[in-house]
Amino acid sequence: MDFFEITSKHLNTLNNNEKELYNYIIRNIEEVKRSTIRELAAKCYVSSATMSRFLKKIGFSGYSEFTAILKYTDSNFIKNTNPFTVSQENYRIEYLKNIYESVRVLDEEKVDKIIHLLKNKPRLIVMARGLNKSVAHYFEYIFSGLGFEVVFPEDHYFRKMLLSGIRNNDLVFFLSYGGEDRELILDIEQLNIKSKATVISITSANNNPVQNMSHINLYIFSDYIHYNEIDLTSRISMISIIELISYKYMVEIMEQSAK
Repeated sequence: MDFFEITSKHLNTLNNNEKELYNYIIRNIEEVKRSTIRELAAKCYVSSATMSRFLKKIGFSGYSEFTAILKYTDSNFIKNTNPFTVSQENYRIEYLKNIYESVRVLDEEKVDKIIHLLKNKPRLIVMARGLNKSVAHYFEYIFSGLGFEVVFPEDHYFRKMLLSGIRNNDLVFFLSYGGEDRELILDIEQLNIKSKATVISITSANNNPVQNMSHINLYIFSDYIHYNEIDLTSRISMISIIELISYKYMVEIMEQSAK
């Protein structure tokens, strides 16, 4: 039996965090083949015990069986068969569920903290790479329209220059679906060392470095889609959160002006 034959019957039992672990294996299969369970767990930001439980949940007796099966399974076959990286029969339903769940679990206390900070009219910095840059442009448009100074450094060098001039009262938004972008992680490290600026991130719900290094994290749900080696994961849930923050800010400012 190959990897997919073993795991396919268990995939409908996985929660969102476990799907992220599954996707990590798919995306990094050659590296996983050479890793110990401790190394793999560290790369996924979980404990070895959690990784062991996950492997048993997807049908393996232990790590030795898991790696043995991987070594004899063609990596291209796995990538092309991964149910979390191709269209789903009921994708419209799942699509709506992800948006609904992202909005439903939105932490109002965290949103209120963000609104409170926004009322001081800070400069807003938005950091993003890859497909998330499209969301950053939308963020820039929305909050510029609300009267904020918004800075979106689109390339590596602009981000580096900007980091040297971060102000303590800046709000710095990191948009990173996976939350594992090494360049953005280094940017947060430098930012936290050099300033007291507030770091706000929007990431997927899995435990990830960007989330853990932020002062405020809002998380979203979206099925990971990878096609022709391109990330096509929907960012609609991320846009929804940005819109909800902007709408709540507008309402509170209008109510404040009416008093």
